Amino acid sequence: MDLQEILTRLNNDKIILIGNPSHLITKISSPENSHENSLCVIWDENTIKNLPITVPIVAPKKLFENNRIGLAFEKPRELLPELLAIFSHSQKKSHFIHPSAVISESAIISESAYIGAGAFIGENCEVSDYSVIEPNATLFSDVKIGKNCLIHSGAVIGCDGFGFIREKDFIKKIPQVGGVTIEDNVEIGACTTIDRGTIDNTTIKSGTKIDNHVQIGHNVKIGRNCIICSMSGIAGSSILEDNVTVSVQVGITDHVTIGKNAILAARTGVTNDVPEGALYSGFPARPHNDAKKALVLAADLPSLFKRVRLLEKKVKNFVSSKDN
Repeated sequence: MDLQEILTRLNNDKIILIGNPSHLITKISSPENSHENSLCVIWDENTIKNLPITVPIVAPKKLFENNRIGLAFEKPRELLPELLAIFSHSQKKSHFIHPSAVISESAIISESAYIGAGAFIGENCEVSDYSVIEPNATLFSDVKIGKNCLIHSGAVIGCDGFGFIREKDFIKKIPQVGGVTIEDNVEIGACTTIDRGTIDNTTIKSGTKIDNHVQIGHNVKIGRNCIICSMSGIAGSSILEDNVTVSVQVGITDHVTIGKNAILAARTGVTNDVPEGALYSGFPARPHNDAKKALVLAADLPSLFKRVRLLEKKVKNFVSSKDN
């Protein structure tokens, strides 16, 4: 599309088009792979020094020199997600149901939803307006998907929770009869699994974004606008309040609460509640500054051990000489 069409789609009266409005743009590019038909988003003045003058840019107006063309905006970083969405292959898809998708007769699919190849949608499921179920995603029975959600390929939602009772001589399965409720504007990554509730529903509230390869156990409640990064696991009946950030490979035990706006650093192991607004790391999870101090002290343990052994030897020799 040309620069004028991009400007129209961005729909922001603070953006100024500089140069030929009919100049064709085929992609958004990084500075290293830019060319005259790509659009490069620049917010660092040093980046533009090595950028050919023929490359159109999105940048603050002061960077437009020597007849360079593009879109002038004082906060170009803020436009990057919108520009990428315009050219993205995963931008909002129009209504479509692939012939190979398996959909229960009792499922309710919005007329504006997209269902990809090989997707499975079970009994009493709902997929609301403009939501996308990508190829090979699975929704077992009683899963409700809100508006504008994106369920990536291979995600499994509504499988049985890991509920068992250990008897004397065997392990007895607890039937899982709850469902899963996912509110509006939620994204679920590829190969992520979300278990159904034991009795009540597992719940993901609006705006939350979940990465690939995440495990969410039965009865978990996740608040609004949370971010959960890949290879993290949340055990059953835990609660994440609004705006929680869970970094990569975090483990959260069952029946704990993570307070609003809390951040869990990578590979944190949570075994107790985390206060609102806290930054925790390490295992067991503790305030980040305490965890850093513990790591520094742990690194000194070998030398400290040698010093203690030497001190013990000196004390022993001293006591021995006193006895003699």
